[in-house]
Amino acid sequence: MARGFGMNKKINRNGDRWRAVDVLLQRWLVERQQLLSLLCELSGQVKGGARRVETRQTLDRFCEVLVDYVSAGHFEVFCALLEEGERFGARRCREAARLYASIVPTTGVALDFNDHFFNGGSGRDLALELSRLGQILAERFDREDALVWRMHMPRRAVA
Repeated sequence: MARGFGMNKKINRNGDRWRAVDVLLQRWLVERQQLLSLLCELSGQVKGGARRVETRQTLDRFCEVLVDYVSAGHFEVFCALLEEGERFGARRCREAARLYASIVPTTGVALDFNDHFFNGGSGRDLALELSRLGQILAERFDREDALVWRMHMPRRAVA
């Protein structure tokens, strides 16, 4: 009887880990939604000729959320997913490593945008840079979603 209890404990721990990663992912996706909302708002302000002060405030807020989002991805979410993937075996880890490697360059683009535009940067065409960043983020989101589906979602039925 003690064996069954120990096995249930192990299953509960795995389920607890899965739920912890799931909560982390849910918070991160809320931040992604906020990032997209600010991107749309900012693009509308730039194209619609909004007041400079209003656009600057939205731009600075967007940059803050952008850096928070990509940082959380690299330092929390991807680490948790890769750790979770180690329990799936080498094949899943190779897939995750390939996807992660394709996401990394997009972080540099996001950080470059922030470095240039946060707190008053100018000299570049903001509308053009927003469009470019939007395309890069869309590709990043697709890769992030693929990483989540490969590493986390197969365990959904088990947890």
